[in-house]
This record gives sequence, C-alpha cells and structure tokens, in this order.
Amino acid sequence: TPIHGGFAGPAVAAGRVFVTDFEPSAGSKGTERALCLDEKSGKILWTRAWDVNYGKISYPVGPRATPTVDGDRVYIVGAGGTLLCLRTQTGDVVWQKDYAKDYGMQMPIWGITSAALVDGDRLIAIVGGQPDAKVMAFDKMTGKEIWRALPADSEQGYCQPVIFEVGGIRQLIVWLPTAVISLDPATGRVHWQQPFRVNMGMTLATPVLSGSRLLVSSFYNGSMLLDLVG
Repeated sequence: TPIHGGFAGPAVAAGRVFVTDFEPSAGSKGTERALCLDEKSGKILWTRAWDVNYGKISYPVGPRATPTVDGDRVYIVGAGGTLLCLRTQTGDVVWQKDYAKDYGMQMPIWGITSAALVDGDRLIAIVGGQPDAKVMAFDKMTGKEIWRALPADSEQGYCQPVIFEVGGIRQLIVWLPTAVISLDPATGRVHWQQPFRVNMGMTLATPVLSGSRLLVSSFYNGSMLLDLVG
C-alpha cells in the first residue's frame, strides 16, 4: 500500500496498522496524515490530515514519531508539534494540541520526534513549552493539563522518554542535550539529574536499563552509564 514520505515507524494493534506521512504542496508547506490500514489486506480504513509548514525543519520529509495506540484511541505526534488523540475505529479527533501555538514551543532543527507515552490516565509528552513546560502530562481522555516540568531554556533533543521502576521508585527518564533527568511520572517532580552536555542537541537513542544501571549513548559525546541505586 503506497503512502507518502516520513520517518515514523508503524504501530500494529488489534488487526490494524497505524502510520503517519507527509505530502508536500508548495515549498515547505504540505499535509501530514495519520493512516489506519487493515493488517491483513493493507486496505486504508481511514485517514486524518492536517496542514503543516516545515519551514524551520531540516530533512523535511515527514513525521518522526511512531503512533501510540491505547485501547480505542491512538495518539499522533507530527514533526511540526501537532498532538492528536484520534479514535482508532474512525480517525475522529477526540482532542488535539499544537505545541507552538498552545505552549510557545521553539522548533528544534530536526523537528519533533518523541512519541507520546501513556502512563495510567496520563499522556506524557516532550513539548518544549513555556513557561517550565519542556515535559508535560495530559489527561489522556480529555487533553487537560495535569502537570508541567523543567524550564524550556535549552534544546529539547530527540530522545524518547521512558519509564523504569528502579529501587522501588517509578522514574520517568528524560534525556535532554544538557542532562539526564528522572521525574516522578505522577507529578513531574524531579527525582535527580545528571549533567551531560551533548553536541548539536543530538540525544537520539532511547536510554537502556540493565539491572539498576542506565546507559545513554550519543554520536558526538560518547556514552554515560549511571547506577540508579548506587
């Protein structure tokens, strides 16, 4: 089944494939889409499209973040900072956010790459908003803000946030170009942070946990291993 350009991987759930793409129209402008396909036949069941301008994004080929499926909802993050909650059966919009318009996000050079993370009733996202809204948690059903954390006075990077339980504590790990930071996923409170400056904002690889040790690895600046209970 042919689709347009993009870097996002597909998500497969309950016999359906969810993926995003981008079709340019004029210059840096075009249309991002979320598509739902039948897993067996490849038939497109529905699409949901929205206009975007990739003028400030390098490699403006398409969305970067894999869709996040949660029951009867799928959460889509576009390269331009559009966050959509859609019905998996129909593609209807339940709620939506615009990181730039709603929260004053400054566009990273390679666009928005982090998928939304479902944690209980919360949807956690790297937003890069103002004030103090680099990371935000929304009510996953309504889109209402639950908490915001960390000043957006530096780049947000391109790393997927993850949640680990270590030493009996649930930790939301956010790897930014200035530091590795652990937050309480329920409140956004900072557990700890370890400085680690990464060139070109290139925090890319998802952090890996082995036992109590957390590894982050960057292209320019090498790796760092942290013991979370030491």
